[in-house]
Amino acid sequence: MRDTPKKVTGGCLCGKVRYEAQVFLKSGYYCHCRMCQKSSGQPAEITVPIKAGTLIFTKSKPKYYVSSKHGKRGFCEDCGSRLVWQALDPENDWLTNVTVGSLDNSGEGRPSNHIFVDTQLPWYEIDEGLPKIREAEVEAMLDVWKQERMPDN
Repeated sequence: MRDTPKKVTGGCLCGKVRYEAQVFLKSGYYCHCRMCQKSSGQPAEITVPIKAGTLIFTKSKPKYYVSSKHGKRGFCEDCGSRLVWQALDPENDWLTNVTVGSLDNSGEGRPSNHIFVDTQLPWYEIDEGLPKIREAEVEAMLDVWKQERMPDN
């Protein structure tokens, strides 16, 4: 079943950065890639994808750093809250996602799978029954995700 985007609001811990976006709340994922582990300080980071072109910062904007050849991460420069991952190529805006913890109603964000389980920490147990997707499978899913997240769909 396709997830329908819902308008949500969110922001950082200190309140300096605020945003609104159309978010796919039931299509979130636990990302186990090493970059997410290092940037979050956790075994996995939980994010939800947005509908392309709908992320609007309503109060201040995050500070960004380039974390790979593909993307950049946005965070509040005052409190350090991690808020968003965005592709460096504007054509790939459909890949943008926000952290579940930054949503005002974070309980609405639901992970639907685990991605990049190739680099899952060996002691971190995944046992809730969600699909476990390896890096090669993530690459294959990108076309499907793009169709769901583009603004004209």
